[in-house]
Amino acid sequence: MNLKIGRHEYIITSKDRFMDNGACIQLLTQSKEKSKWGSIPTPVLSKRAIKEIKKYTKIQHQDHYETGTQIFSLDL
Repeated sequence: MNLKIGRHEYIITSKDRFMDNGACIQLLTQSKEKSKWGSIPTPVLSKRAIKEIKKYTKIQHQDHYETGTQIFSLDL
């Protein structure tokens, strides 16, 4: 599946992971954005991109973040 996030287009596979913290959904495994201060940027999905990924089944993964955060991949 091709997914456009900002100015970049990503090829999403079943190995890609997303994080939903309740405020936004981020793509964790790929980034074509420029890094700032040595940190790896994570692209934030737009409303259109979120609507696109909702067509697929989410596979939940165990997270090591705070409660309320969901890590998932898509069943493509």
